Amino acid sequence: MKKLFFFGIPLSVCNLRCHYCYLAQRDSQYEGIIPAMEYDPDQVAYAMRMERVGGPSFFNLCADGETLLLPNIEEYVRKLALEGHWIEIVSNMTITKKLDQILNLEKDTLSHIEFKCSLHYLQLKERGMLDKFARNVNAARHSGASITVEITPTDELIPYIEEVKEYCISNFGALPHLTIARDDATSGIEMLTNLSIEKYNAIWSTFDSSFWRFKSSIFGVRQTGFCNAGAWSYMVDMSTGNTRQCYCGVSVGNIFANPDKPLPEKPIGRCLLPHCYNGHALLTLGTIADLTPVCYGDIRDRKCADGTHWLQPDLKAAFNTKLQVSNLLPPPTAQRFDILKTDVYEKAKQLKSKLS
Repeated sequence: MKKLFFFGIPLSVCNLRCHYCYLAQRDSQYEGIIPAMEYDPDQVAYAMRMERVGGPSFFNLCADGETLLLPNIEEYVRKLALEGHWIEIVSNMTITKKLDQILNLEKDTLSHIEFKCSLHYLQLKERGMLDKFARNVNAARHSGASITVEITPTDELIPYIEEVKEYCISNFGALPHLTIARDDATSGIEMLTNLSIEKYNAIWSTFDSSFWRFKSSIFGVRQTGFCNAGAWSYMVDMSTGNTRQCYCGVSVGNIFANPDKPLPEKPIGRCLLPHCYNGHALLTLGTIADLTPVCYGDIRDRKCADGTHWLQPDLKAAFNTKLQVSNLLPPPTAQRFDILKTDVYEKAKQLKSKLS
């Protein structure tokens, strides 16, 4: 894997209403905004072509609301996959018409696509959509794409745990993986639960999710190693091309606006966040070199009762690579300078906050 691109889509439309969602935690919530895309699929694919990026790369496509409600999303996916990249689409898997348009792509293209299927169990149960979710997830899997089923372990879901397990084993051949709900309103970006950590872990560990175990191991842990986000990975506003190093990083320009120029190489150095809450991807794929032997493909996959896997072999192999294999680390002096710049930036922010 050469680079990681996290394409955020500022689309605030969703057909579900989950209280733990990013949208629900904002002062302005479901505004119904569908962004005007400043760059069409051909322009984005050209900006992300192999010659410029340097090799097959990972693209995560995730809207603030439901990703598959973006018009023309299937063309962006198709063009990026045809470039030879690996695509992860975050979706609640209930927008059947748009999903079918993606699943009608050629098998070779679909083999480069993984659906991160967000199972919002209580919302689907309330709306009578559990069967639709199961049909669509299995349609994606049978088409030749990869799938991974994930739930957010909320306190409200606890009475339904056995029901959720039965539903997933019956429909997907394995238990779902678990993420960790977080409270973005807290300064420490804490877990969104009223339970003690001990009780929380005792309840949710019964899903035996390697994904959840890794997230738990890094949740709340400040990362102090040299982080290459801003050189090996980027946070991109897909509607504009405006790009930041990472969630806490500074702007590194617009990677769509000047597609014949090299990608920016401005590593963040030392992370400013309390913890790398999306380190399940960033850290397993290797933005901090040699941090963990855990691989992204392994924690996204599940082996089913019939011996099959959620991830297709080629996609899993790609997800299991590390960025340091195909990228050069900055020399130690450059690393120290990047860390110093980050420290100065953070102190300036703190001073500005005190003065305002």
